Amino acid sequence: MKLTLSYYFRNDFEKINQVELGREFAYVSVTIRENPMIEPKAYLVVDRNTTGHIAVVGNPETGNVLKLRKSAEHIHRKYKNIRKHLQKKGKYRMVKKAKDRENRIEKDVNHKVSKKIVQEAKQNGMGIKLEYLNGIRNAKSSRNFRYPLNSWSFYQIEKMIEYKARLLGIPVVYVDPYNTSKECSRCGLKGNRSGKEFKCPGCGHVDNADANASFNIALRPVFEKGIDRLHADRDACKGSTDTHREATL
Repeated sequence: MKLTLSYYFRNDFEKINQVELGREFAYVSVTIRENPMIEPKAYLVVDRNTTGHIAVVGNPETGNVLKLRKSAEHIHRKYKNIRKHLQKKGKYRMVKKAKDRENRIEKDVNHKVSKKIVQEAKQNGMGIKLEYLNGIRNAKSSRNFRYPLNSWSFYQIEKMIEYKARLLGIPVVYVDPYNTSKECSRCGLKGNRSGKEFKCPGCGHVDNADANASFNIALRPVFEKGIDRLHADRDACKGSTDTHREATL
């Protein structure tokens, strides 16, 4: 083809698999060797959200909490209103363009959030813990909550975290999400959540609700991704809270 291309991706790939030429860009598929998996000293925990910050990252070793990108809900409500306005005017081609632009913005934000999470894990020599959220879109929810729940791509950001982490040899594991937002991360009792504030009637613990959820994720035992294992672990979690916590330490 005798083409000279300027590219901006890593230069340690093993081979070029495929090249596709578009009007403005060349799309190049390459093979990159994965690093061997590290033995993490602990796990960075990630609570993905539909309102407020997209992800809240907790470090159980230090107690530090990192809140990433608060724009998701605003982006979707903005483009939902734009599409509704265009549909009323019968401009269906513009509706599709608006949706495509929203998807591009979402993908860019998810790339940046996932990159930051993986970098944080790499710097601290830690693995990454996520909630197993398959099937969450079928969960019962209020009308106000349903739109952001079904429009922000939890799966997309999960896949981005997985492949970015795999390239750096960082293990990604999953836990049962059952009641992570309702239980107290200090004593395990069910608390009261009002907006982004969490209060425990048992021990009196008060915390940001997302931060409390992230530390609950840290306490959960790891399971392999599979619905049978999920149900088995969920049944086990319904037993004694103290027994559950001792098993995870």
